[in-house]
Amino acid sequence: MTTTPDHQPEQFYWDAETEHCPHKPIPQRGTDAWDEWMTLGHQPYDDGVLCLSAPAGLGCPACTAEHGDIVPWALCDNRDHARPLPRTTAPQHRPVTVDVAGLECLERECEEFFTDDGDEIPGKETCSHFRQLEVCEACSEPSTDAGEFPAVVAWSDCPHKPAPVPAS
Repeated sequence: MTTTPDHQPEQFYWDAETEHCPHKPIPQRGTDAWDEWMTLGHQPYDDGVLCLSAPAGLGCPACTAEHGDIVPWALCDNRDHARPLPRTTAPQHRPVTVDVAGLECLERECEEFFTDDGDEIPGKETCSHFRQLEVCEACSEPSTDAGEFPAVVAWSDCPHKPAPVPAS
């Protein structure tokens, strides 16, 4: 899996004013009740107060800052993604070789798919950014939508892979 210091998974939380916060009602600011409410796991941020008891899921803070809305970690622009694998059986923790690239390449938006004039190059299947990677079939995130590409977990990073057998 490719990540950079700016593109790392981070837990995101719902705003306390949403229905996801279990600490209702929200007291008036500046009161003792407000101070007590804040100790229940709330954290101020630029647009309000987050409820740390209401996780929204893993997101990419760098992509979120760039796009303005939360970008789930599985859709990080800088993370490797694979073409969806056809699944005929339940996924297992085993190595599978897949073509991986950035979302821009998988969605054929990479500049290498176009001529200098901006015309699409007919019959071009891949760009130079594609590479083969051995991934864990079970740990790699399955596609939830036919239009999405799953994020991948390299086989070397699978926490469930069998330990190597020592040489005798």
